[in-house]
Amino acid sequence: MNLNLTRRKTLQTLAASATLGAFAGSKAFADELSNLQAYTRFAKNNPWALGWRSAPAADLTTPKMQLVSGKMPTDLSGTFYRNGPALFERGGLRLNHWFDGDGMVHAYHIADGNISHTGRMVRTEKYLQEQKAGRYLVPAFGTNIKSQTAVTGPDSLNVANTSVMPLNGEVLALWEGGSAYRLDDSSLETLGVKTWAAELKGMPFSAHPKIEQNGTIWNFGQDPFANRLIVYKIAANGKLAGMHLLRDVPGGMIHDFCMTKKHLIFVAPSFRITNSGATIFDRYQWMPSESQRVVVVEKDNLDNRYDYELPPGFQFHFGNAWEDKQGNIRFTACMSDSEFVEKGTKALMRGQYIKVKHAALSHIVLRKNGTAEIEKTSHQRIVHEFPQFNAQMSGLNARYLYTVGDAYDNAPGQTSVLKHDLKSGKITAHNYGAQSISEEHLFIQRPGCLGEDDGWLIGTSLNLKTKATRLNILSAKHLEDDPIAVFELPYAVPLGFHGAWKS
Repeated sequence: MNLNLTRRKTLQTLAASATLGAFAGSKAFADELSNLQAYTRFAKNNPWALGWRSAPAADLTTPKMQLVSGKMPTDLSGTFYRNGPALFERGGLRLNHWFDGDGMVHAYHIADGNISHTGRMVRTEKYLQEQKAGRYLVPAFGTNIKSQTAVTGPDSLNVANTSVMPLNGEVLALWEGGSAYRLDDSSLETLGVKTWAAELKGMPFSAHPKIEQNGTIWNFGQDPFANRLIVYKIAANGKLAGMHLLRDVPGGMIHDFCMTKKHLIFVAPSFRITNSGATIFDRYQWMPSESQRVVVVEKDNLDNRYDYELPPGFQFHFGNAWEDKQGNIRFTACMSDSEFVEKGTKALMRGQYIKVKHAALSHIVLRKNGTAEIEKTSHQRIVHEFPQFNAQMSGLNARYLYTVGDAYDNAPGQTSVLKHDLKSGKITAHNYGAQSISEEHLFIQRPGCLGEDDGWLIGTSLNLKTKATRLNILSAKHLEDDPIAVFELPYAVPLGFHGAWKS
């Protein structure tokens, strides 16, 4: 890996990233008071709005979750972590964008057939200052707040609300625009900011790190204002093994990336940074005539780069990626346009639903001759999001992919977990019913597994009838069967984004 990124260049990149702090709104909260009033009013008639209500407390504990049905597999033990926005109001004001909520990390500890739950708000610099003041003090990603305190860089705005990564006895709470936050992996006590190297303090460390079979971790941090990415390589022992600066990466909103055995793939969508806007989010604009730019680099030499173009589009998440016998790169993406992130996420904070174009599963090929194509797109089952697969198949031609799907007609969220047989095209599903919203489910390989799909899908759902969050364990091989086990909390936690498993 190229380690020729000098300290000066690193600090220059840091300074550029710190310009995030310059996008404090020029006026104070405008319509967020009516936003709170709207949520209160609409939530009375929209049961699904429970998913976007603030957590019932800053710290949650349930020593033993209630078993609703089934029985815990005897050979399943470990901890299932999740992260998501969980605090949406302060001082009588409600945030304008779902992504702005302060993060809460959850730990579902599974042992001896039982599950305990711990949920704790991440005590970021921002969270502690604003809790003490009882009001919002700094700009948010999509909410226009006049800064009441000094903004020194991205971590002044860090909400640590997007994903998690267990690492060496800790859990990292991940965000898009700043540092990871270190948490104790059992108590979830916040331990402080993760700094990979002194010169990287405050640098963006994104929410979808990729882990190789030998434990090597790859991730990136984006500076969309200067069209740059930093690529991180982290050894299995958790130490920084290298970093590399990629220039001329268009400032599209890059949330996730792909990894094959040999390559890293970054897709800059047609939702791009522009020159003006009251918030960071408002600076992004949907550009339907702009192609998506794909940047591919070789892991062994990140200076070896290949650029491609795809038709206009936007995606948060990718499935597996692999190289075929001809050396072409193939991967899947949950692709749509920017309607949900631009309009849907704001409506949710008002307790309203806006019908938007759903993400479909696109199959993409990047050919050795320099051309790229979306070979086919599956619109079966209406929507596909939060793709997962057997981690042992990372970088290989995996047969199975798991997503959430089956959208409501007049409400947000999905009701099902889907299993895609990429060889036959068949889709099987488990539907949680009309009173449930399904969240991301992870594939956990069964000890002594006998096939790619021999394992469990573990994930949460919000039951609107009981007004409580459930933890579900499904058979990945026989997804259409009843759940193996369902456990329920005595409360509902806000709908979140991503999770991780620690055996």
